[in-house]
Amino acid sequence: MMNDLLLIQEIERYLEGEMSVPEREAFEALRQSDPAIDRQVKEQQQLQQQLRATGQRRQLLSRMNAIHADMGTPVATAVPEPDPAPVIRLRSRRTWLNLAAAACIALVTSLSTIAIMQKASKKATTAQYEDVRRVLNNIQRSQNALIHNINSGKKAPVNPGTYGGTCFAISRNGYMVTNYHVVAGADSIYIQNNKGEAFKAVSVFEDVSSDLAVLRIADSTFHSPALPYSLKLSPVRPGEEVFSMGFPRDEIVYGKGYISAQTGFNGDTLAYQVSIPVNPGNSGAPLLDAHGGVIGIITGKQSTSDGIAFAVKSGHLKRLLDELPKDQFSRKDLKPYSQLAGVNRVEQLKRLEEFVYMVKVYN
Repeated sequence: MMNDLLLIQEIERYLEGEMSVPEREAFEALRQSDPAIDRQVKEQQQLQQQLRATGQRRQLLSRMNAIHADMGTPVATAVPEPDPAPVIRLRSRRTWLNLAAAACIALVTSLSTIAIMQKASKKATTAQYEDVRRVLNNIQRSQNALIHNINSGKKAPVNPGTYGGTCFAISRNGYMVTNYHVVAGADSIYIQNNKGEAFKAVSVFEDVSSDLAVLRIADSTFHSPALPYSLKLSPVRPGEEVFSMGFPRDEIVYGKGYISAQTGFNGDTLAYQVSIPVNPGNSGAPLLDAHGGVIGIITGKQSTSDGIAFAVKSGHLKRLLDELPKDQFSRKDLKPYSQLAGVNRVEQLKRLEEFVYMVKVYN
C-alpha cells in the first residue's frame, strides 16, 4: 500500500498532468484495481474544481466592484462561503493513534510549563516583600531578656518566645500599636521597655488589611508620662528626612533615612516607601519626621533590595484608633503637636526611649 503522503502527492501530479505517459497509465491501472484510491482521486478532483470555481467567483466580484466604483453605485460584498470539506483522509488507524499520542504529550507539556511558570512567578512576587518580625526561638537571652511580669510579681516565661517586634505607646493608660503579623496567633504577649521591665499585654483590636494591631497592657493601674510625639496626618514628601527606633535585637536601635515614595509596596496608597535600614524586630516601630511627629509604622521591607522599607501611614492608624471605645482609649493623649520639635536628635531619642517597647510573642 502506497504511503498516504506519497499517494496525495501522486494524485496531485496526476490531476495537474505532470506525469509521463507510462506513469499515467500505471496510475490509472492502480485506480482501477483499488476503489479506495479511485475514490480519493475523485474527491481531490472535486476539491480542485471547487477551489477554481471560488477563485473565478472572486475574480468576477472584483471586476463587478471595479465597474460599480466607476459608476458610483454601492459595491457588492462577498458572502462568506463554507470551507470545503477536507479531502485528505488518514486511512491508517496507527496514524490516528500516533497523532492522538502526540497531541496528548503536547498538551501535558504545555500545561506543565504554564504551571511551573505560574509557580515561579508567584515565588518571585512573594519574595519581593517580607515582614521584619524577629524569630526568637534560638536567640541567647541576655540579662535584660529575663523579663518579669510586673503586674503579678511572677516571672514571665523563661523561654525567649516565638517572635519579636516593636510597639510604641499611643496613650498614657497602656495602649500600644504594633503590626498584626507580629502578634497574629499569639497565646500570650509581653512587652518590655528599655529598662528590661516587662508587662503582659493583650490584643484588643486588629486590622489585617493594614497590618496593624492595638495592644493594651493588662495592668489597669499602668500609667506613663505624657507622650512627647504627635500623629502627623499631613502628607510627607519624598526626600524628607525620617528616623525610627526599634528592637532588632535586645536593645533599642536608631535608624535614619528619608521618604523615597508616597506609596508603598505595589503602589499601596496606605503606605510610604522609605529608604532606611530595617531588620527583623523592627516590625511595629514608629517612623517619625525630623520634628518628632509619627508619620507611620514600619511594616516590612523589600527583600530583593537593601535599604527599602515600607510603613503604614499614620492617617490609617488615626482611623483605626477612632474605632476604639471612647471610654477605654483616651484620644487626648495624642497631642496635635510634637514636643520634640526644635530639639536635637540625641535629646529626641532620649525622650522617645521610654515609649518604645520590645514585643515578645509566645505561641
